[in-house]
Amino acid sequence: MTLRGARLVAAVVPLVLTAAACAGAAADVRDSVVGGSAAAGDSPGTGARADTAVLRVDWVGGFVTPEMLATRLPIVAVYPDGRVMSEGPQTLTYPGPALPNIQLRRISAADVRKLVDRAAAAGVGAEQDFGQPPVADAPSTRFTLRTAAGVEMQVEALFEADGHGLTAQQQSARRAAQELFTALTDLPTALGPGAVSESESYIPAAVAAIASPWVGDCSSPSEAAVPSGSGLPSGGTAPSGTDVPCGGGTAGTERVWPGPALPGEPVGGGVDLSCVTASGEEATNLLAAARTAVTTTRWTSDGRQWRVAFRPLLPGESGCADLRAAG
Repeated sequence: MTLRGARLVAAVVPLVLTAAACAGAAADVRDSVVGGSAAAGDSPGTGARADTAVLRVDWVGGFVTPEMLATRLPIVAVYPDGRVMSEGPQTLTYPGPALPNIQLRRISAADVRKLVDRAAAAGVGAEQDFGQPPVADAPSTRFTLRTAAGVEMQVEALFEADGHGLTAQQQSARRAAQELFTALTDLPTALGPGAVSESESYIPAAVAAIASPWVGDCSSPSEAAVPSGSGLPSGGTAPSGTDVPCGGGTAGTERVWPGPALPGEPVGGGVDLSCVTASGEEATNLLAAARTAVTTTRWTSDGRQWRVAFRPLLPGESGCADLRAAG
């Protein structure tokens, strides 16, 4: 072998070994997701695990209000029985509807396995270096495969980064993550014609309500109180020159709160937000009221007024702790 040939072999072998290791890790992750259900005697759509998302994509962090963080929905959640949850289009009118537009679609068990395979092949659950692009305030994208250990992959500024400050290997890993994101958010293209059912509205069995004290109306801009979740220091009045509407937004319609007593349990994180959940008949009544409310509706509970953001609970979620874990 010539010296040049030896150098080529030396350069190629690590790449081959790395690719083989990645392929092996992908197979291990895939088998732990699909095989875990089979080992328990469950087939897709049966058993206790049918309500646990097998594959989920979320935004994490970013420059948004604490209220938005607390009520954030997954970008897409895929369940073993083929249910797929995602948020549908929102109206551009203001104030918008109080309830988010969650859509339910269905795919086959075989296609669930295809998506699991694709996520594992893209590196979910494997050690990867995505770099740290110099992009401020952008959310990270988290891909989660539900195995016994719960593996995930989180990428900072997945679509905001332009490649500056990233190595070729990091850019390649990010492209694979971008392609996975595109596939999971465009299932008809990823799985083929007829593979995905028509969308229908998701009817939740339970709902969480994130409440913050309603900020009273003011008579002049100089008296505008800082609303909860505005990103400004809470309490007192807004600094001079700060554009903060009176009442924390728009006065809105006042209605009697039909759910569990507010405020509920603190969300934590040093913000003035609390959380309650409702299920059964209580959830039915609360959801009925929320469907005719808007984001600026003032809710009265025990003589106090509250601003409330609704977050329907998805399959596998049971309370406020699940929202904190998701964020």
